[in-house]
Amino acid sequence: MATEPTSSPPDTPEMLRRILNAVEPTKRKPWFELACAIVLALATTASAWCAYQSKLWGGAQMARANAAAKAGREGAVNSLAAVQARTFDASMFITYMQARIETNTALEAFLAQRFRPEMKTAVEAWLKLDPLHNSAAPPSPFVMAEYAQKETAEVARQEELSAKAMAAAREAREYSDDYVLLTVVFASVLFFGGIARAFDSRPLRAVLAALAVLLFLGTLVALTTLPICHE
Repeated sequence: MATEPTSSPPDTPEMLRRILNAVEPTKRKPWFELACAIVLALATTASAWCAYQSKLWGGAQMARANAAAKAGREGAVNSLAAVQARTFDASMFITYMQARIETNTALEAFLAQRFRPEMKTAVEAWLKLDPLHNSAAPPSPFVMAEYAQKETAEVARQEELSAKAMAAAREAREYSDDYVLLTVVFASVLFFGGIARAFDSRPLRAVLAALAVLLFLGTLVALTTLPICHE
């Protein structure tokens, strides 16, 4: 009886090659490892810089807030001094007018010599309008333009300084928060770039590496728009 021909066994080296390709991890490319290392190094440096700037802006915020508080305190002191000076001027003026109406020239001259400079100027300008007979004259010298208290002007200046310092403090706090946010994003770059090297699947590694690079570039662009603190 004729025997059927048997098929020849496959080539042994070819079979071994296929087996090794199936079980052997995909070889990593040197440029991929280098690119990941560079991105991780840059992200680490940028993250440290953001943390440093965040701390500086936090200190600037405290300094500016303290300056605002100081200006507010000085404004309150000057405001109290202005009220006290106005009260003194009003008391002197009432007594002066009473002496003038009673024609007590000695007391009138005595008080007139002791008016504060701005009060004396305002009273003289007010009396020139003949307020005792002129109904169109202002009711008192305190509403005259000549009555300008230096304490009141100082209060206005201190209030303006306080408002500017508070606005600057809020701005510094916003910059500090922005740098903290960028620090967190750079940490995400380190995470994705790090785990990308832990997988053997090329597509997965490529996706994670691309995500890390995109996050890094986008965050780097945002970093360039933030001011640097020198305080």
